[in-house]
Amino acid sequence: MMRLQSEANGRSQPQRRGVTGPFQERLMDTKARVVTAVLAHQSCYVQGEDAPLRYRLLTDTALRLAELNQLAGYFDLSDLAYQYDLTTWAQNTIRLLAIQLNLPLPTAVWWKAHAENDPIDTLVQFIAEQVLSQVNQPVLLSFDEADQLLRAPLAADFWRLLHALQAAQKQPAFAQLTVVLWGKVAWKALAEDGRFPAEAFKQIVL
Repeated sequence: MMRLQSEANGRSQPQRRGVTGPFQERLMDTKARVVTAVLAHQSCYVQGEDAPLRYRLLTDTALRLAELNQLAGYFDLSDLAYQYDLTTWAQNTIRLLAIQLNLPLPTAVWWKAHAENDPIDTLVQFIAEQVLSQVNQPVLLSFDEADQLLRAPLAADFWRLLHALQAAQKQPAFAQLTVVLWGKVAWKALAEDGRFPAEAFKQIVL
């Protein structure tokens, strides 16, 4: 999960919980909207240009959702900025998700059985077979740094993942899955090329 930081004397320091000042009500209101959306299984995109405030919202929301028995996997899409190998990215995402949710890592037999599959299909299948069928709790996939999707080499593949997850919502097992994107880029900038499944995401502006 991302850590909040502020600059002090040229060094990065942890962001203290009480420093949001006049933004406290804004923070609390937005957190309530995000938590409500996730608990209602409504995927959303949270837009906030103030990075420290957005990171504070992300961590506060994560803590609240954990209290409400929500399992969550957190990912930083900055990885897409330097990762050109889709297979490697998908495999790393699978491993990280399993570790964060305290689930068994895929076996060598499982990897071999899916070796010829499209990496996005493999990731979606892992979520279905090894995550959603194994837990009795709602699951959140949280992706920060959505701004990378305007320029990252694998952005098109990430959009394919979102569309695949949206299509899978027709399956009962996926009813417990929610996705949240976080970034500063405007909703319009993400949606203008038609790849962002805007109809499936609620827009929340911090």
